[in-house]
Amino acid sequence: MTSKNDAISRSYHIGESCAFADGPGVWPITLGQRQRTNALGWTFTTLDAALSPQRQANHIVELVERDVDALTSYTLDAGVAEPAYAEAAAAAIPVVTFGTASPSALTTIHQRVDSAACAVDSATYLASRIPGARTLVIGGPPIPALAARTASFLDAAAKVGLKIVAREDNVGDVEETARPIAASLLDVHPDIEAIWCFNDYTALAAGKELRRRRIAVRCGSHPGVIVSGIGGIPAMIDAIRQGLATFTYDSRPVDAGRAAIDAIEHLLVHDKRPPPEVWIDFARYDLANAGAYLPWGDR
Repeated sequence: MTSKNDAISRSYHIGESCAFADGPGVWPITLGQRQRTNALGWTFTTLDAALSPQRQANHIVELVERDVDALTSYTLDAGVAEPAYAEAAAAAIPVVTFGTASPSALTTIHQRVDSAACAVDSATYLASRIPGARTLVIGGPPIPALAARTASFLDAAAKVGLKIVAREDNVGDVEETARPIAASLLDVHPDIEAIWCFNDYTALAAGKELRRRRIAVRCGSHPGVIVSGIGGIPAMIDAIRQGLATFTYDSRPVDAGRAAIDAIEHLLVHDKRPPPEVWIDFARYDLANAGAYLPWGDR
């Protein structure tokens, strides 16, 4: 029988199906997991699903075959992923999901930027500065948590009287795929007053397109189009300081990654089940508090 001391000293192998590892830089949820597993002296393997639900499901099966001690996954499509999650659970491999709950999961890590709380805060921010603002909405790929993020904002925007004049989706997820979307929307709606973006990379594209057209972006008390993002990446904080964007939400993704490993440690080392859900709060940054921002790696 394995003693508690043996469990603490053992080097466990954790596997991840990463939703999108090939984006700009290291995907921060993966970074958080790697930081925490390194601190514990565990082995960590991450596989890039490249936003493909089927590839993600295949990765889960592959990790089960590798006999990992636990696995994590940011769910891209619950219907496609669930059979693989169930297979892992049947093999006594704990599963931690991000964003979308699963009946097979040990626990699910949620980020409050995907909730109504963040959407209400964002819509209220816009409406308090420009009542009835004519707003463009750029959503993201059809991932459950990200779809909820956009749907929640649209609902909150209607309640505070924002006028949504157009909506498109940046299914490519990165700045490069957002640029033509922002350009085409502004071609048709040059007189908009706000652009809500589902992530920071999209907001950066929108801010740069506005600058290219010599349209001012609201920054602090400086009037212009409000440009908002979600993520809290360092480049977005720099954009706020430079007048390319108005505000963003730090989704604390590194904390989300660490929380997943903490949940696994709770079970494997301490033989206790973690809570079924863990929520990671957000922080809003604009010009007033951008100076207090610390990059994820420095926290």
